[in-house]
Amino acid sequence: IGCYIIWSAAAGTRYAIDYIRSRRLAFLVQQICKWCSIVVKSSALLSIWIFVIPVLIGLLFELLVIVPMRVPIDESPVFLLYQDWALGLIFLKIWTRLVMLDQMAPLVDESWRTKFERVREDGFSRLRGLWVLHEIIMPIVTKLLTALCVPYVLARGVFPVLGYPLIVNSAVYRFAWLGCLIFSALFFCGKRFHVWFTNLHNSIRDDRYLIGRRLHNFGEDSLHSSEPGTTTASDDDEHEQALIPRDQEGELGLRFRRHIMRGNQPRMAA
Repeated sequence: IGCYIIWSAAAGTRYAIDYIRSRRLAFLVQQICKWCSIVVKSSALLSIWIFVIPVLIGLLFELLVIVPMRVPIDESPVFLLYQDWALGLIFLKIWTRLVMLDQMAPLVDESWRTKFERVREDGFSRLRGLWVLHEIIMPIVTKLLTALCVPYVLARGVFPVLGYPLIVNSAVYRFAWLGCLIFSALFFCGKRFHVWFTNLHNSIRDDRYLIGRRLHNFGEDSLHSSEPGTTTASDDDEHEQALIPRDQEGELGLRFRRHIMRGNQPRMAA
């Protein structure tokens, strides 16, 4: 970190001296203000992404897995935030890698990959801080805080009012996050199964309705064709084909009569 700071200070000083020598002081001030705003904006977002979110993820994982497995019920857990931060940073890195993979589309939401690609295309120079804060940072922080606070409120604020002993309250507090996770998973699976059964029921109903409608239309067509006085398109075609030879025979008869009358005219004159 010290080497990067020294290198950045030396590079900035060299560029500032070059701009001052070329008498472009106004452009230098404009660039300094621009990059200072970019650094401040990026530092604020990166501090939340690198420090706050990993700590929340690591704390949630410790409350879900480590504390119920390793800490007895009659003892109070001790949280080491630097270990939670390191563990959460690993999980955050794994999750971002899974989001950017195309093969993990059924397991992760496709919208997150679109958001990450948009941030990558913008880069630091064109980073839209408010959009990143509203679309990426705030949803993650809100979900993590909800997952941390709701079980705590239920275990510390609601359940002790029921009047159970202290050991029962400690056990409920210890397994509150795991119980909420199981309940959320069951609710999610039930919602998915409900959507799946609804779609299956609608598809079967539509297929049966279409088949019944086709049979009904076919029955109506057969009844109309069997009624007396009704002719179909095939009957009309046969009738027209039967009329064509009769017309041709009538024309041949007229021609033959005219030919005979022309042949008899000279004989009658003689």
